[in-house]
Amino acid sequence: MKPLVTNDLSNDFDTAKGQIIDNFVKIQQGVTEIENDSGSDDLDGKLADVQKEMNDKIKRITLGTDEDTIRTVVTAILQEQEVIK
Repeated sequence: MKPLVTNDLSNDFDTAKGQIIDNFVKIQQGVTEIENDSGSDDLDGKLADVQKEMNDKIKRITLGTDEDTIRTVVTAILQEQEVIK
C-alpha cells in the first residue's frame, strides 16, 4: 500500500480531492485490518476482563485487603514520619 499523501498535496483542486479521497480509503482499510486482526468479540472479552479486574481491585481497596495498596500507604506514612528513607 502506498503511503498517505501529506505535505505534497497537489495545488490542482481535482487532483488534491482525489489524493484526500485516496487517503481516507487507505485509513479505512487500515482500520478494517485492525478490527479484523483483533476481532471485535475478542476485544470485548478483553475489556470485560479488565473491567472485572479493576472492580475486584476497587473492592479489595475498599475492604482494606489489597496488599499492594496497603504496602504503598504504610511505606508512605513511614517515610513521612522519617522512620524509613
